[in-house]
Amino acid sequence: MVTGYVLITTRPGKEYDVASELRRIQNVVDVDITYGLWDIIAKIEAPSMVEFDRTIAKIRGIKDIEQTATLVSHA
Repeated sequence: MVTGYVLITTRPGKEYDVASELRRIQNVVDVDITYGLWDIIAKIEAPSMVEFDRTIAKIRGIKDIEQTATLVSHA
């Protein structure tokens, strides 16, 4: 299992729209709207690194996302 977090900056005012889209993506297990440098933190749990990469690609394809930073967690 690969676990990671994606820090997301959205276009102004689009946080809730992006969060809604994120919740529909397979392997995204939690989505929180935040304040500060990042607008959203999404948690991903995927069965493999290949599937993790596919999930990241889907997230980066959301039109109102301006920037992402991905953190992979190791237990």
